[in-house]
Amino acid sequence: MTYAAPAGKNITSSVAEPHHDVRDILSDFLKRGMANKHARHSILRHKDDHLYDDIIKEVADIFAAAGDDKIFVERFSRTGCDLAQITYGHTSTEHQHYIALYTVCLLYADDLGIRHLDALSQFARRFSTGEKQLNPVLDKLTELMRQAYDLWPQVGADAIVSGTLEAVSAMYIECTSGDMKITPQATLWPNYFRNRSGICPPYAHFNFMKNWRSAPDSYLQLLPYLEFYIIAANDVLSFYKEQLAGETKNYIHIRATTDQMTPVDMLRQVADEVLASGERVELLIGDDAQLMRIWRSFEHGVLEFHVKTQRYQLAGLTFGS
Repeated sequence: MTYAAPAGKNITSSVAEPHHDVRDILSDFLKRGMANKHARHSILRHKDDHLYDDIIKEVADIFAAAGDDKIFVERFSRTGCDLAQITYGHTSTEHQHYIALYTVCLLYADDLGIRHLDALSQFARRFSTGEKQLNPVLDKLTELMRQAYDLWPQVGADAIVSGTLEAVSAMYIECTSGDMKITPQATLWPNYFRNRSGICPPYAHFNFMKNWRSAPDSYLQLLPYLEFYIIAANDVLSFYKEQLAGETKNYIHIRATTDQMTPVDMLRQVADEVLASGERVELLIGDDAQLMRIWRSFEHGVLEFHVKTQRYQLAGLTFGS
């Protein structure tokens, strides 16, 4: 997409904003986010040493049948496994296998969807009618959506299904609306579209396994904040790699347009909003120790995943101490 720049500002040139400004914002964000009030020893993680090999075996033939390069099998599988084991290490190995495989399918749709536009456009309709998808990776995604009810309570599984349908639909829109310009008056558009494309409901509900508690009452009010934390932390921690690539098709740049700010100033503001949402989660949890352990594992996991995963290129930044 091409976005209209705020009056008096050039978004394209803003990609070249000083490297140290972005570094300083990200460094401060990570320090404040990881310097949780309580030590990491309270975080319990389960790890399956064979997860990566298992996922590779499961998706290799599916990608080959879709006609896509083997390099994507390895790249997406590594990212999916890292996400499952680092961010959702407090869940069972069975849940982590699901999350890793689901993430591989969504990465495929997001990164390679432009190659398979018909498959993206018909995904929701074919899911609804029970027809075979036009791409074998999306057939696997359909299978996973139906399996969600085995691993998560109904409220969570429903969110996984509906959130996936929303996300794939939004990915198709993103691939086919390249000439659309964003005007400063469209102030609700950035959050509206990002909420649809960000796959937030599934990744928020992944935290709460089936039978963890008899009812979801204790965490339902947390969900808006968890969803915001997921999407906005990713926007902040993806900004550096997108800046390197000269990409302006992202939430930070779009919202900078509608809010009449430079992208770097918007990056700083969104970083503060993410940290504030984390503080709100802790207030809502209060003295529920079990829920707090899940939150801290997830919070640290989101940040640690982005730093450790090659996809985000943060290892190239110098964060000082």
